[in-house]
Amino acid sequence: MTPRGRTTAKEKIIEAASDLFYQQGYQATTIDQVIEHSGVSRPTVYSHFSTKEDLCVAYLKNRRHIDLEAMKVFVEKQPTPKGTYLGVIKFVREAMLKTDYRGCGYFNMISEFPDEQNPIVKEAKVYVDGFREVIHQGVDALKQSDSKLKKLDPDFISDVYYLLVCGAIMAGQEYKDPWPLDRAVKAVENLIKQ
Repeated sequence: MTPRGRTTAKEKIIEAASDLFYQQGYQATTIDQVIEHSGVSRPTVYSHFSTKEDLCVAYLKNRRHIDLEAMKVFVEKQPTPKGTYLGVIKFVREAMLKTDYRGCGYFNMISEFPDEQNPIVKEAKVYVDGFREVIHQGVDALKQSDSKLKKLDPDFISDVYYLLVCGAIMAGQEYKDPWPLDRAVKAVENLIKQ
């Protein structure tokens, strides 16, 4: 946003692209749709982004900051170490319900490109790494909070937690129902039972 609170043309383009890329995916989204949804002219779009790929990378970077910050705030608001530990899966559950089970925009984007060196895939994986780090921090905090949990292996628990979240997201998309997410919450909770 500009200092006066007005949205810039670049912000309008990224906002329109964000909605389209998330709802339709990369391949199905055209620059013409971005132009139409943003209300910005074709030359203006191309003055900011020389290719659709550049625009998609900008969308992913922009969303990464917003999404990781929202997740961290949600997790940090939990009143207990166990609540912090469960925060990520509960955040994902809420997000899936709010988006009508559309799933993770980063995972969806990665699935569209077989080449792991693609700039879009690389940028999406930056989010995935950040997501996994939030999980790991929650596991570490829980372990430090209770001497009964001193034998927990944070790396192993974090990896399994991440896999449970991924599976819950995919099954939630498939079934359009909260049961996979609810089961994942329970499974994540069971990971720390001694």
